Amino acid sequence: MEQHWFSKKARYFLIRMVILLVGLITLAACASTAPATPTPTSTPIAQVSSAPAAPGQTVFVVDSTQSKASYTVHEQFFERALSKLGIQPGKTIVTGTTKLVEGEIHVNLNDLSQPPTGTVIKVNLTGLKTDQSRRDKWIQEKGPNFLKYPIATFVAKSIRNAPAAYQEGQEMTFQLDGDLTIRDVTRPATFDATVKIANGVLTGTAKTRVQMTDFGIDPPNFAQTLSVGNDVLITVHIVARRK
Repeated sequence: MEQHWFSKKARYFLIRMVILLVGLITLAACASTAPATPTPTSTPIAQVSSAPAAPGQTVFVVDSTQSKASYTVHEQFFERALSKLGIQPGKTIVTGTTKLVEGEIHVNLNDLSQPPTGTVIKVNLTGLKTDQSRRDKWIQEKGPNFLKYPIATFVAKSIRNAPAAYQEGQEMTFQLDGDLTIRDVTRPATFDATVKIANGVLTGTAKTRVQMTDFGIDPPNFAQTLSVGNDVLITVHIVARRK
C-alpha cells in the first residue's frame, strides 16, 4: 500500500517536470527567434533640415569630425571636497567639451549684413566630457539632466558689425544674434564670432555667456563640498565646408 502511494506521487512529480521542461524549451525557442534588444546609445542629433538658400546665399555644412562645442564654469571646492571627492579645496575653472556638433551656415558673401536665414547649429549635450567622470554623470542624470534634454540649438537671426563684403582668406569679427534653446527653454543670445573662409572652407569660433538659471538649471551647491557659479561661457569651434 505504501509502495502504491509512492508510485502515484512519483508519476505526478514526473508529469509536472515534463510540463515544466516543455515550457522552458518553448521559451528558449521564442527567445532565439526574437530580435535582440538594441544597446542604448547617446541620443543622436535630430537631422538638421536643409533650408532653401536665400538668393545670393552660400551654404556651408558643419564638418562634425572637426568641430566641437564646450562650456566653461567656475567651481569652488570646500573643506569636505578632499575627503569626499579627493579634490583639494580652492577655486578652479572647469571646461566640458563635445564633438557632437551639426548644422548649416548660410551667408551672403557679397553682403554680409544680410540676415543669415537658414543658419542652424545643433549640439548633443550628452557628449560633454570634463576631467571628472563623476561630474559628467551628475550633469547627465541629475542637475541639468541632459539625458532627458539632449539637444541644444542655436538659430541665427541677424549679423551685426560685419565688414561690408567678404574677401578670400580675410578674418572677420562680428556679432551673431539669434535664439538659443537648452532644456526646451529658448532665450535670445548673441555670439561674438571670428570667422575666416578660404578654399571653400569656413573656420571660426563663436562665444557667448549665459546664466544657468535662464534655462531652468539650478547652479550646483553642495554644503561644505562645492559650489558652481551661475555664469556659463559657451564656445563653439566650427569647421564647415561649402555645400
